[in-house]
This record gives sequence, structure tokens and C-alpha cells, in this order.
Amino acid sequence: MADTAPSDQHPDPVWRAFGRNLAAGVGALSALVSLLAGTSVSTACLRGTGALLAVLFLTRLGSAALAAIERSERRAEPAPAPSAAPVASPNDPAR
Repeated sequence: MADTAPSDQHPDPVWRAFGRNLAAGVGALSALVSLLAGTSVSTACLRGTGALLAVLFLTRLGSAALAAIERSERRAEPAPAPSAAPVASPNDPAR
């Protein structure tokens, strides 16, 4: 993938990796804040799990939206015009 331009790469794997990392960070942070606020460990775990699942859901929703936009853009592109006649090369044996 080193020889491809960044614009040629599909954003879906990058978006999902970002979503997983963000979800893990948000889940851990919400559990930590919950513990610092004085709640029990089980409540903090439930809040962290809820935050993790919510962020994962939102990033999957974003991924689906990106795919839908990409599909609609592909359908909206005009078809290439057919060429009038094939161009014969000077080395063509059929001549």
C-alpha cells in the first residue's frame, strides 16, 4: 500500500480502526470518571461498557453512511461515451 496515493485508499477500514480506538478510549475514560465520582466498580464497568457500545454503534453508522454516499456518487457518474471507431495501428496485421 506504500505505492498507492492516499486518495486511492478506501476509507472504511481506516474509519473502523479509528472507531474502535475511540470507543476503547471513551469507554475507559467514562469508567474512570465514574470511579472518581464515587460509584461502585460494577456501575463504572456498566457505564464504560455502555459508552464503548454507543461509540461503536455510531462509528458503524458513520461507516454505513460513507458507503451509501459512495454508492450514490458512483451511480450519479455519467457513463463514458463510446468511441466512434477503433483506431488501427500501423503495425496491424489485418491491413
